[in-house]
Amino acid sequence: MSVNNLMAFSPTFVLLQQEAYLASELLSVGLTALRNTQFPDKASFYSGFFNTSIAFERVMKLIVTVDHMLENSFNAPTVRELKSYGHDLESLLSSCVTIGQKHQVESLESLPSDSIELEILLFLSEFAKKSRYYNLDALSSAPSSYQEPLDRWGNILEHVFNVDIQQAKKQKRMAQAADMHNMLSGSVQAIQHGMDGALLDLDDAFNLPAKHDLAVPYVMVRVFNILSPLLELVGELGQKGFYDSPREIGPQCPVLSEFFVYFRGTSAQIRRKKRWP
Repeated sequence: MSVNNLMAFSPTFVLLQQEAYLASELLSVGLTALRNTQFPDKASFYSGFFNTSIAFERVMKLIVTVDHMLENSFNAPTVRELKSYGHDLESLLSSCVTIGQKHQVESLESLPSDSIELEILLFLSEFAKKSRYYNLDALSSAPSSYQEPLDRWGNILEHVFNVDIQQAKKQKRMAQAADMHNMLSGSVQAIQHGMDGALLDLDDAFNLPAKHDLAVPYVMVRVFNILSPLLELVGELGQKGFYDSPREIGPQCPVLSEFFVYFRGTSAQIRRKKRWP
């Protein structure tokens, strides 16, 4: 047997490897953009929405695919079976929770109905399915079936600001913003549109960046509360796919955890981190 044959991997292995690379890179770009978003830099918000929503979809479809392979003699699901999920992250998460229970990954559970985590997932799902087209759709008429994504994310940031930030920290930072307003209000004027597209008054032009600066690190913790159990399940399925697959033509699945080693950390570490990897 030649050296080339000894080093070969199956086509299935290579395709899953490439998909894992793609999901990992999308996570890197999306999470980094979300972490560094701050009004009025709306471009970073959109980059975060696009890449993070697609990354979540790819991670969850990796889970669905490898689980199907483990249950069906390492035959992959059909294109039609995968496409049936569309971009519906809520439906994908439900399937992943069921798969997690089967593989005894206890950290992956359904998100509580009143949680900020569910609010974030539903936002990303809506963006993936519909609201990424909001700006073009709204040129003719404002869509009635989904919200302006910047406005909806702004509401999530406001929710996190109200719930997760210590009162003393909020008071100190908002007092600093008020001081800047009082110092400059006689000589500057706000000509900015807020997250909802409405013209801001000068108070909000100073308050909004301060609120975002405080809220964004805690939003990332909430995002990781959704992501981390999914990556734990990806790792578990990758282990089984690599070690349990037939070896005649090499393993059918890579060790998927190796592609996501940078997406770990305690809540404090996640709050401090500004770039992935």
